[in-house]
Amino acid sequence: MGYCPATRWYEVRLDAFRLSDCMTIIDLVTKEAAGERRHLLLAATLAGASNSLIIALVNITAQSTDHVAVRYFVMFALAIILYVVSARHTFHRTTHIIETALHRIRTRIIAKVERTELQDMERIGTSEIMDRITENMTVVSDSAGILANLLQSLAIIGFATIYLASLSMAAFVMLLVLVVGGAFVYLSRQKLVDEYLRRSGQERLTFFDLVTDLLKGFKEVKYNQRRSREIDADIVQSSASLRETTTNANHLFNDNYIFGNCILYALLAAMVFVLPQYSETDADTLSTLVSAVLFLWSPLSGIVGGYPAYVRSNYALAQVQALEEKLDASVRGAPPVEDAEDPWRGRFTTIETRDLEYQYIPENGAQAFRIGPINLTITAGEVLFIVGGNGSGKSTFLKVLTGLYPPTAGSVRVDATLVTPSSVAAYREMYSAIYSDFHLFAKLYGLLDIEPAEVRRLLAQMQIEDKTSYENRRFTKRNLSTGQRKRLAMIVTLLEDRPIYLFDEWAADQDPEFRRYFYEELIPMLKQRGKTVIAVSHDDRYFRCADRVVTMEYGKIRSVERIRPEAAASGAAPLP
Repeated sequence: MGYCPATRWYEVRLDAFRLSDCMTIIDLVTKEAAGERRHLLLAATLAGASNSLIIALVNITAQSTDHVAVRYFVMFALAIILYVVSARHTFHRTTHIIETALHRIRTRIIAKVERTELQDMERIGTSEIMDRITENMTVVSDSAGILANLLQSLAIIGFATIYLASLSMAAFVMLLVLVVGGAFVYLSRQKLVDEYLRRSGQERLTFFDLVTDLLKGFKEVKYNQRRSREIDADIVQSSASLRETTTNANHLFNDNYIFGNCILYALLAAMVFVLPQYSETDADTLSTLVSAVLFLWSPLSGIVGGYPAYVRSNYALAQVQALEEKLDASVRGAPPVEDAEDPWRGRFTTIETRDLEYQYIPENGAQAFRIGPINLTITAGEVLFIVGGNGSGKSTFLKVLTGLYPPTAGSVRVDATLVTPSSVAAYREMYSAIYSDFHLFAKLYGLLDIEPAEVRRLLAQMQIEDKTSYENRRFTKRNLSTGQRKRLAMIVTLLEDRPIYLFDEWAADQDPEFRRYFYEELIPMLKQRGKTVIAVSHDDRYFRCADRVVTMEYGKIRSVERIRPEAAASGAAPLP
């Protein structure tokens, strides 16, 4: 058997997760601020204490017969200074802690993405990954100020409640009953909010996928009005579903906010209308109690108003956590890149597939496409063409052969040495590939010692020196025609100078001149340099340029035809 992941990511239950099962923003801050939790809590506590001291000083001064009240003024000024310093520290440190944590999560996710197998990446989808590391992390980032305000508000409420209890125990009991009861009702509605948030997240991904389809297939849509109307209808329907779920979630948030304010009004009414009936409270004490309750209004309102954003940030963080669980399941058992074995050092004589099979993961109970068993030996320095109709399994076979897909059964061997999970990374390094859905990076990553003159020579050779240029390890323009972009990709592969070149229908988008150049000049030159060329082709008029032609049908090799008697050639001639 060849290599395969020990666990599939789709075995992880993700859709049914609850916020109570996931890390919250407070958990994140607690984890990331392990060394300064006390300082952060102390700063928030001091901010709350200084706020409470301010209202106490105001009440004391208002009732004082000392008209100068210099000492109260000094204490008031010191309380304000203490509040500014402690509040500023709380906000700044909370923001720093959360942003540092998000930086670590982003880099950790990207590292896991790079270790994830292609098949798992295709199933997860780019939409989900982009949404999690952009939209969701932005929501979490925006929660820093909200969390700092929540911490300070809780501290203010705590100290103000103590102050209230010192004035009237009956008032304290009323406050406790109303706040605890209101919080119970408020939080009991949270399960429904969680459900709407989950559905809203799913609808957002669906909408994103549909819009991506429209943008990527824009040319095809312009050619077909019926297709345009149909995809437009799907997008409108998806947007309407997103509107409905988001609106319902916001309605619940708004209702909770109004309910929270009603609790505050009820508390104020209890102090003014109920307390005097059941407690001997003089007018001065009642006035002080009312001012204390009004002082509580701001932090309590801040908690009620900030809690929806806190819940959204928790949900966003839970979605990020769910993505990490998927990636963890994919990379589990995969060795770190730095621990990868390299028994070949970029050299080989033969690559052999033995009873190689691969089957896509079935979806919705449908029968999944499979290839194999395939037995094929590729000799160093030969030119191998792979042909076959659409859907015959050519591209899938190449992905399994080159280590992008782990085989379901069978194995890949290099000079009789089995390609294993610990050596597959080194094995991939033998290949330089241009697939039909290739991507051109903005920068020539991985190519450090490249002479600009060599790049300019290749640009001229590919006849695109007037379309783009090379500066600071970048091509100045990549927005070219498909054929020209393929020539840029060819330049990159030539600069990589790997032992094996893989071309998936590279000539399909080239004009007749460059198609002839590819088959009759470029491939022979690569062969003269001792390179191995594996090319998917439909150009039967150029089959004569291959050593062997492998024909695939229904995921199997139907025939292998030797075109030239020699299987490989040697020599070292530079490219023209």
